Amino acid sequence: MTAREIVYNRFFRPFEGKTTAGRVGVELEFPLVNIAGGDIDPAYAAGVMEHFMDKGWQVALRGVNGEPLFVENGDGDCLSFDNSYNNFEFSLNHSGDLTALERRFREYLGPVQEYFKKGGMELRGRGTNPNMPGLSVFHAPFATYNMVREYLKTGGEHGYDDFPAFLSSVQTHLDVSFDRVPAAYTLFARLDFVRALLFANSPDWEGRGWRLFRDYLWEKSAFGRCPNITGKVDGSFGSVDELVDYFLKKGMFNRIRGGKYEVFPPVGIEEYFENPAYGAKPEDIECYLSFKSVELTCRGTLEVRGDCAQPFDRAFAPPAFNLGILCAMDAAEAMTAEFFADNRITASNTELRNIVCENRDIELIAPADRLKGFVNSLLDLARSALAARGMGEERLLTVGNRE
Repeated sequence: MTAREIVYNRFFRPFEGKTTAGRVGVELEFPLVNIAGGDIDPAYAAGVMEHFMDKGWQVALRGVNGEPLFVENGDGDCLSFDNSYNNFEFSLNHSGDLTALERRFREYLGPVQEYFKKGGMELRGRGTNPNMPGLSVFHAPFATYNMVREYLKTGGEHGYDDFPAFLSSVQTHLDVSFDRVPAAYTLFARLDFVRALLFANSPDWEGRGWRLFRDYLWEKSAFGRCPNITGKVDGSFGSVDELVDYFLKKGMFNRIRGGKYEVFPPVGIEEYFENPAYGAKPEDIECYLSFKSVELTCRGTLEVRGDCAQPFDRAFAPPAFNLGILCAMDAAEAMTAEFFADNRITASNTELRNIVCENRDIELIAPADRLKGFVNSLLDLARSALAARGMGEERLLTVGNRE
């Protein structure tokens, strides 16, 4: 099997047969903090899994020592710790109605917070842990997380090798019809800077005044040395073949042999699978990991993963915006193309988002009044598209001052 066939089968074949869009899944991470400051109690935090098992939730995945790390209910929703006991996640199974996911999230959030507060802790609606720096990591003992930690120790450009323990995002999984995958991937990549303007909520820990520190931590880590697995997506894609070409340039840095992970110096996917010297197996593609702001998943979804966790009253604003834009994609494409042309914007997607992340002058993108008008027009478009679905999803698209 060629590298091209391996990539196509893994990331593109799951979209075959999809002719409509509109279903959505959501993952929401939140930092768990000690209310009094300092470290959390990891043993008490871990007990939340047993707490929900007593309510009928079942173990979905266990840690390396047999501890429950992921618990699931009858709706297919999952509670877990992502990377560390400092970062808690709600994974909400696909639905055709975003308000149904939001209702289920509210049902879980109350008991979760109640449990944690009895131990002097609580979840916070932010993209970076507000008690950093100086916290202990308290790694969640899961084999994949252990492998990621091993790789990150190979060295990055900053001193936060354990940064995934202290970052929280909201990830939106969107169903996209096969023929629209290239256009949707291109559009959401191009709107990365808009989502940063709307949803930046991860202040830096170093007094830089950055609005979105998460991008820097990912991109300047050891992951930055692995081709195209973190950061923004630059470029436009007119066909699935062009997207496959792009995926072949992405990188691999791990695989499983003898039931255990191996970490190796990053290599491009095409080189890895075509060069016999690497001893690759087709199933190694299952170990591929990506932290790109926009990605295609093996489950046949377009994943928008660069949005910061939001305050709880606006937790579903990013998924609502993303779903609304997808449902009005033709109009959003036209609106975006017109804005770029009228303002003669030639900067890359990376450059545009970095201006926002680093809290630089937004007039480096376009005059402030024009930029505000463009963003508001996109918001109105997304709201109208959601309203047309007739489920009340537009009420979830609220934006405001960051926490």
